Amino acid sequence: MIDFAQRNKKLVGLPIAIALILASFIFWRENELRDQVPLFKVILWQMAIWIPWILGFAVLDRALRLTQDSKYRSVKILALCAGLIALHFGWFFMISSNFSPYIGQYGCRFGVFRYFFVFWTFIDIVLLWFVVDKLQSKSPEEASLPFRLELTRGNNTYFCEPSQIHYLASENYYTKLFTTEGVFVMRKPLKYFQELLPQQIFKKIHRSTIINVNHVSELARGQNSKLDVIMKDGTRRRVSRNFAKDISNFFKSRTA
Repeated sequence: MIDFAQRNKKLVGLPIAIALILASFIFWRENELRDQVPLFKVILWQMAIWIPWILGFAVLDRALRLTQDSKYRSVKILALCAGLIALHFGWFFMISSNFSPYIGQYGCRFGVFRYFFVFWTFIDIVLLWFVVDKLQSKSPEEASLPFRLELTRGNNTYFCEPSQIHYLASENYYTKLFTTEGVFVMRKPLKYFQELLPQQIFKKIHRSTIINVNHVSELARGQNSKLDVIMKDGTRRRVSRNFAKDISNFFKSRTA
């Protein structure tokens, strides 16, 4: 969540801006109730409704990264978006029914007026569409990431291109990088490299292993018919059950 906020500061501020704009609009629209309903209560009500979207954006961001090349990706993302809107729908009615400053006013049901419900639905859909499009677009910061990793071994420093990495394996708090220049041990978690390296090339096959698909020579069945990946250097790595189907489909999609 913190990492998402640092990378997407503008998206984090978007729900806050929407809440302030809608609060001002509702307060202006219901001018006959201004003496009974102060502006700060309308703002707090709208903040409570819209700020949870920040968590929804973080979930979307994570899903888009994990499903970068998975089968039926668009269907999965659409289903997730529908689920998030449904959750926000329930949250909207719970907050409005219990905390709306307009509860009990004429023409108001569940703490909202009809016109606001229409606005809310439209904004929710457009907001989600905008965020998905924004998250899928490569940011200037990501586009300018270096194409080489700085790796150290002993007193020597090596500059390694992602294409030179065969696979990565985590061991406790370290990650081993197996490259054309040998093995490097970095005091960084596997997750760090998973998010840094191109996800269309580097695939996770186990909770402790990421492979470069361009260095794979074959898929084979090992003991108990479990799937193994055999690298071009002869190394054999086990594919866990959670990733076996996606890995098999991925390589089938790349085969002529």
